[in-house]
Amino acid sequence: MTTNWKKTTRILAALALLGAIIACGGSDGDDSTDNSGSGGTTEGTVAAQPAGGPPQALQIGQPPVSLAVPIPPSFNLTIAAAAEFQIDASGSSGSDPELFVYQGEQLIENNDDGGDSLNSRIVRFLDPGTYSVRVVEHRARAFTAQVSATQLAPLTPVGTVAPGTPLQVQFPDFPILQRPRNDRDAARAVTFNVAAAGQFTCGASASNGRDAKMAIIQNGAVLAEDDDSGEGNAASITRQFTPGAYEIRVWDWIRRGDMTITVTCNAG
Repeated sequence: MTTNWKKTTRILAALALLGAIIACGGSDGDDSTDNSGSGGTTEGTVAAQPAGGPPQALQIGQPPVSLAVPIPPSFNLTIAAAAEFQIDASGSSGSDPELFVYQGEQLIENNDDGGDSLNSRIVRFLDPGTYSVRVVEHRARAFTAQVSATQLAPLTPVGTVAPGTPLQVQFPDFPILQRPRNDRDAARAVTFNVAAAGQFTCGASASNGRDAKMAIIQNGAVLAEDDDSGEGNAASITRQFTPGAYEIRVWDWIRRGDMTITVTCNAG
């Protein structure tokens, strides 16, 4: 069985379980994450509030009717320096906001229900530049949205990996209804200090049948990320490193816990 097929099977199983839970009375989103962020707040400025027009008539059996669909209401978000950010959208009672982040015409990421209850949340690294944060209601209803952007502090390292010496990182169990909703909350970070420039291969392998994922970060930017380049479900990244301190994040590909991830960085 190929790795991609195993991943697909895991995703389908998780979706089937989630569908059963929702059918039994679960909400669109379970409240499993804290709504607070650390660091300073970057406020967006209103970019567009398109005006709607009166409804057109759509007659059964008649030719199609054209409708000019405007860009949804949006904010301009200017990022001065590379870092990790959290963007949240909450709505008036009973509403279900959905977030979209664009840079120019390129969709960077979208999210529905990644925050508390039906609220949306995007957690990701952003490079310097201007982004469009667009907001819609998931069921196309009128609502009032509250949108915020917060710069997040780096994760606190749980250890330091030395060249040639494996480091084990422990993860608690994440029950199915309490799994992290974003990679940051699922990850643990370790430090990797490079004294002299050179090529290193860093790897991450997980116990308990988990599928390790790894990212190498420096100065608020993701330099490299990998899932299955190593043996089996292990992650592996080979790259040239300049002297300095690096953050290596590791987590399970579908954000499970109850495992140990072994991190190694070897010269060459």
